[in-house]
Amino acid sequence: MYLIEKLKEQNHFTDAERVLANYILDHLQEISMMTIYKLSENSFCSVATISRFCKKLKMKNFNSLKLELVKECSNYEENSPKITYDYPFSKDDSEEEITKKIHKLCIQTLNDSYASINIEDIHNAAILLDKAHTIDIYANWNSIVSALNLHSKLLWMGKNSNFENLRGFQAVKASISDENHVAVIISYYGQTDGNMQIAKRLNDNNTPYILITGPKLNPLCLNAKQVIHLPPEEEFSDKIATFSSVIALDYVINILYSFLFALHYDKNMNNRYNIAIAKYKKTKE
Repeated sequence: MYLIEKLKEQNHFTDAERVLANYILDHLQEISMMTIYKLSENSFCSVATISRFCKKLKMKNFNSLKLELVKECSNYEENSPKITYDYPFSKDDSEEEITKKIHKLCIQTLNDSYASINIEDIHNAAILLDKAHTIDIYANWNSIVSALNLHSKLLWMGKNSNFENLRGFQAVKASISDENHVAVIISYYGQTDGNMQIAKRLNDNNTPYILITGPKLNPLCLNAKQVIHLPPEEEFSDKIATFSSVIALDYVINILYSFLFALHYDKNMNNRYNIAIAKYKKTKE
């Protein structure tokens, strides 16, 4: 596996190593000019952490890591030109060109997501949802559509799932939650005051929450029972639209649901069948 893919995949990385890996991925062009001390200063990771990280990646030292990254970046750019996530097409592109670029963007996002997701994190989240008496889902803005995707799947499985999309009522719901609930917070950037308030109230009520978020560590990660990180990172506002983040989010939610379903496959198939029959009878009344 390429070194860049290992940095994206982040299997068995500590939080400090994830921060370091994300910084390197965001500054691939500058890394070759940095000393280990400059990287330590910029990434807020100690020199010792960087040295251990290099050895974990089977690199002799930081200089070896830099050389390998330079070589891979050169090959990667020559053989696999990537679509820009924030501006996947230009004003001069024809409709056919736009169609091809969006198609490539979808494939590129799924490939990046597959290479970087941590299956163990998603498995642990599925176990939490399986044991929950009640599942509460919190999301805003562009994440609402993905939240509804998860909510509907859980209902069809027979789970007690709740989704409140009005922000004021979300805070109220978090205030009356308890340890028998498991919350799912979907927040790509994880820095809005509303989401942080919800996380605080959940924490105060001993309600464990699963955070599905972007590739960066953010304040919501601190008290989360389980964090699922999504690649790649889009800019907050400097972009045409939320293309890749929505694709990655739905991909991870579909995996999470599938892991949960597979835990009790026969039982869940029976639940779906019974719900479908009940719905059919209702339409005939």
